[in-house]
Amino acid sequence: MKRAGWMVVFLFVAAIAGTAWGAQAKNLDELLAERSTNVWVDGQVLGDLVLGAKARLTFIYVDPALAVAARNDPGAPEWLTWHSRHIGEKDLKGKALFLLRIETFTPWELVPGNITVGNYTVSPEDVLSLKEYSLAGELPSGFKGTMPFSVPKSFLKSGSRITLGYGEDSAEWKVLGK
Repeated sequence: MKRAGWMVVFLFVAAIAGTAWGAQAKNLDELLAERSTNVWVDGQVLGDLVLGAKARLTFIYVDPALAVAARNDPGAPEWLTWHSRHIGEKDLKGKALFLLRIETFTPWELVPGNITVGNYTVSPEDVLSLKEYSLAGELPSGFKGTMPFSVPKSFLKSGSRITLGYGEDSAEWKVLGK
């Protein structure tokens, strides 16, 4: 009888462990895909083709899951690993971390006050880079860089669709959850 009892316990533990083992965590690429969207500055999108864009702005929502995945993945981009360190800082209490990945195609002027997340307009105080390293002003053609900024979490309702934008250019993104 004892043997049968131990066999039942073993099978139960094996079933639970097998379920947990089989449920694979999402990889970094999957996490990035569901947490990011592109905004094309002055570009016209025609299916998979974009015409006349001055810049591509990729808005990336960084939550603890993405930050941990970036730190644990040796192939993670250095800029993502570096800026995900902001997660857990006391300056971010009650705020969400976004990264704005910038790639210019022609000379273009970046004005942080033109960045919007939902109904929130990013202010210079929301930019987490040191002033000396903050991306603002005229950027040359072929420039690539990253600007971390924060947004109050109250503007990110779980499961809702919000607009991420720069000036008149925008894209829709679904906030994670539900």
